[in-house]
Amino acid sequence: MLAGINRCLDRIESFAMIALMLVATCVAILQVIARYVFNNSLYWSEETVLYALIMMSFLTCSMGVRYAAHICVEVLPLLVGPRLARGLLYLANILGLMFAGVLLYYGGRLAINTLNMNQLSPAMRVPVGYIYMVIPISGTCMGLRYLWILWCMITGKEYKPLSLGMSSAG
Repeated sequence: MLAGINRCLDRIESFAMIALMLVATCVAILQVIARYVFNNSLYWSEETVLYALIMMSFLTCSMGVRYAAHICVEVLPLLVGPRLARGLLYLANILGLMFAGVLLYYGGRLAINTLNMNQLSPAMRVPVGYIYMVIPISGTCMGLRYLWILWCMITGKEYKPLSLGMSSAG
């Protein structure tokens, strides 16, 4: 079950990243054209690009877990025995899962509170709570990734992080 969720997350995150990059790039290009060719600025373009970049930043946290791209101290497991190194790996993944829980809980509270206050973005007049929803979504995705890694460790299955040249589809 977790393997299927993991593959589904791979596809959703990849699609979301492509869509957000496309939106940010197209809006930025459109803004440049509007400003220098038509001598008119799009009032909503900066905010759109900013929110797309913020969403990309949070969504890539989960991708960082999948690709094993987050920073870590790699020398410590090499200095200790294999049993302690495995314990450190458990500890790192449990701490990552706890961090994902913090993102889920406090990000959810932030998004709900902001929605309840009816706060709107300055230019686009979009409820900011919808933008903040990316925080608990990111926490959920990260949590599922860490659960998958811990499940592989507990059951003795080998966990292979994706490399940049491969995807879960192949």
